[in-house]
Amino acid sequence: MSLRHEGRGMYRILVGLDADPERAAAQASTIESLPAADEEITAILAHVFGENPEGRSVHELEGVRRVASTFDDAGIDYEYYEASGEPAPELIAAAEELDVDMICLSGRKRTPTGKVIFGSVTQSVILGTDLPVVTVSPEE
Repeated sequence: MSLRHEGRGMYRILVGLDADPERAAAQASTIESLPAADEEITAILAHVFGENPEGRSVHELEGVRRVASTFDDAGIDYEYYEASGEPAPELIAAAEELDVDMICLSGRKRTPTGKVIFGSVTQSVILGTDLPVVTVSPEE
């Protein structure tokens, strides 16, 4: 996969983050390992709030802070994005709105049967977009 996107000079990756800092760390590590990450990539750190009675911001979430810190240390550009609603459709809409080149998600460990029966945000995003979707899982 080429990281140079003609005409823009930057490769934009939507990083769909949830509340789990270990999954966030795995996503950060994956993006950090991409070629020329510190020169060519802008990551959009995104979180979709299902319910947010406290009025929290994306910047306040532990996983988002962890990724931002990793990217600060690695020299990777990033932006923040937050929305409210159902995660999969909101992430797909964000990817289109923000004109990203790829989506990076971290799924929960489930059996193949469990994924079919219960579904997942990751599966819904993969099926709902034509963009490449990279999925990572935290290391044991």
